[in-house]
Amino acid sequence: MAAASLAAAPAAAPETPFLSVLGLKKYFGGVKALDGVSFSLEEGEVHALVGENGAGKSTLIKILSGVFPFDDGEVTLAGDSYTPATPHEAKDRGVQVVHQEFNLLDHLTIAENISIEHMPTNRFGLLDRREMNRRARQALDAIGLSDIDVAQPVSSLGIAHRQLVEIARALQSKSRILILDEPTATLTERETKRLFDIVAAIKADGVTVVFVSHHLDEVFAICDRVTVFRNGKTIATDLIAETTPEGVVQRMVGRHLGAERDEQDVKTPGQSALRLDNLLTGANPGNTGVSLDLRAGEIVGIAGLVGAGRTEILRGIFGVDPLRSGTLYRDGQEVRFKGPRDAIAAGIGFVTEDRKDEGLILDMPIAANMSLASLGAVSRSGLLQLASETRKAREGGAKLKLKYGKTSDAVSSLSGGNQQKVVLAKWLARGPKVLLLDEPTRGVDVGAKAEIYGILKDLAREGVALLVVSSEMPELMTLADRILVLAEHEIQGELARDQFSEENILKLAYGQTDTAGGARQ
Repeated sequence: MAAASLAAAPAAAPETPFLSVLGLKKYFGGVKALDGVSFSLEEGEVHALVGENGAGKSTLIKILSGVFPFDDGEVTLAGDSYTPATPHEAKDRGVQVVHQEFNLLDHLTIAENISIEHMPTNRFGLLDRREMNRRARQALDAIGLSDIDVAQPVSSLGIAHRQLVEIARALQSKSRILILDEPTATLTERETKRLFDIVAAIKADGVTVVFVSHHLDEVFAICDRVTVFRNGKTIATDLIAETTPEGVVQRMVGRHLGAERDEQDVKTPGQSALRLDNLLTGANPGNTGVSLDLRAGEIVGIAGLVGAGRTEILRGIFGVDPLRSGTLYRDGQEVRFKGPRDAIAAGIGFVTEDRKDEGLILDMPIAANMSLASLGAVSRSGLLQLASETRKAREGGAKLKLKYGKTSDAVSSLSGGNQQKVVLAKWLARGPKVLLLDEPTRGVDVGAKAEIYGILKDLAREGVALLVVSSEMPELMTLADRILVLAEHEIQGELARDQFSEENILKLAYGQTDTAGGARQ
């Protein structure tokens, strides 16, 4: 899209939109979360909402779903004033949200979670468990999860299946507007296609879908219109047929982004920083372990399909899960980690895939979360020095371009991408020599991704060894010096930079080791 088109007028909306948001403002203390946002929805459309983390998308969603009131502006739904005071009131008006962060109760069954807001009762007023299970079975069958037992606890499900259960629960309600906040962040390609089929079906029934995503290929695949937010303001609304992914990115960030790897990224790695010799984790059903050698200043990517065992390798290295067998070497010396404390002491950090449950304590302040792994550096004689903690948090936030109000704010107040930056800052505060990263940019917008890529490349130039698991092949090809491809808990092959292509990665991921150019280990 030409630069001049950035100033183009928004696409025309109907004279009486189904949902209308005019001049919406929302403040959190001195921070303007929304600064005069205008937004409209047509009945039965799929409308994308995009923008960098902190652009105001999540705040608008929470206002529409009754979590927050707004400070100024006007919202109407089907011609009537719309000011829901609670999420329950929003749902009664037909506005349903599937949030990016899960809202399931782990200790309850899938069926109980799906019916939690409207438990069926029999004529005696007691829980009708048979009807509850029937509803859950119907809901899961509708999204293609016919092989899942509705009586099993949610805690037994993987992240991708939990996301689908969230969507199934939302579809149980008779929604007029369904807001999907990063719904595909944890889904495989097959599950994503299944979700798109569901969206097409409910659109045909007249339901309006708001699709919030950082994946522009998905936006252009299923959406009718796209609205771009930046710094709490509406930048533009366009028909999908009249814009391009490049044009949307330019509007989101206000600048051109180049994600290609430059010449200065080509470097000679140092000595071995972390070596695995036939490492077998408890999750590996076979007898062939994983062997790899990660050198100082090197970024090694691990690719593979869901269930290939990528996350299990990182958890085994870090001492989270026990090892069945194999040997681990740190700086050439054999080490045995009884738990994460030992791994941390050896100079290893771990940015986990699930930041909500494993990477952060959401109710604690931003500063406290950043210092979790390095309390000794902000303490004296066993007493926490709040001034030191605050200073280091500000330094870490500045380095990662964190968007926040005060370091004393709860980390839950941040957008998903900024929460991920806090997780990264927590480990950078320790000055790790080896950094393990599992889906490091999950739920992070394109602008923040470019910033995180730059940070990781800088760490590699400083001599840090990075082992990166990612489901995004372009991400691995941008970051990595070489890529190892896993299938069924075994390394199928290794790709050098001149062999990088999505085709070669997928061939190895599907076990075609003789066609990708990578040698099986």
